[in-house]
Amino acid sequence: MRLWPALVISVATAGGIVAAVALHHRHASEPPVAPPPCDTGPVTRGIDVSYYQAEIDWEQVRASGIEFAFIRVSDGEDTPDTMFELNWGGAKAAGVRRGMYQFFRPTESITAQADLVIAMTKKRGAGELPPVLDIEDDGGLAAVVVAKRARQWLDRVTKALHVEPIIYTYPDFWRRGGGEVLGSQPLWLAHYTTACPTVPPPWQDWRFWQHSDRGRVPGIAGNVDLDLAR
Repeated sequence: MRLWPALVISVATAGGIVAAVALHHRHASEPPVAPPPCDTGPVTRGIDVSYYQAEIDWEQVRASGIEFAFIRVSDGEDTPDTMFELNWGGAKAAGVRRGMYQFFRPTESITAQADLVIAMTKKRGAGELPPVLDIEDDGGLAAVVVAKRARQWLDRVTKALHVEPIIYTYPDFWRRGGGEVLGSQPLWLAHYTTACPTVPPPWQDWRFWQHSDRGRVPGIAGNVDLDLAR
């Protein structure tokens, strides 16, 4: 079930997104200037940001055609993102749809991480997109253990906020399997490729696709991650 408002502004091509071609240590090599011409259907342009982007002019971002943004709330349980509140309020004022994401640390307290997201949602509002669990660090644990701990986070957040969270991850993380308990969650896929993105089992398809980490968007100094939604 889709629990976020439909993103209805579609683009025929992402060719207007300007991104440098660069390597990335986690994903495929040489991300393209624009996403490859996969049969994605109508898509909506978005970004994801953290304190790394410093202060953002959200009015310029919105005017450039960006419709949604995922905004980092914390790295694990005890490192809040210092720009979260400014970004959260600024994106809303500019009319950019928002969802918060948390970089998951599977070796830290699962309860504390989930409760941080729950508390910030209740304090600052839920936004227009569900919260995201960013799974890209295994902490030295097997993928199946990471997935089990992520499931605990998901269940706690779902029960408290009555939403279905999104999983952000990348194909290589699950190259040996282990993610079966997460397969029911909507997928935000990170894959920088000159071909169509690879969807890792147990997922069948992606809902969001982060196709580059070298984007350039008016209102943001430096690079920013580029995303598509469908």
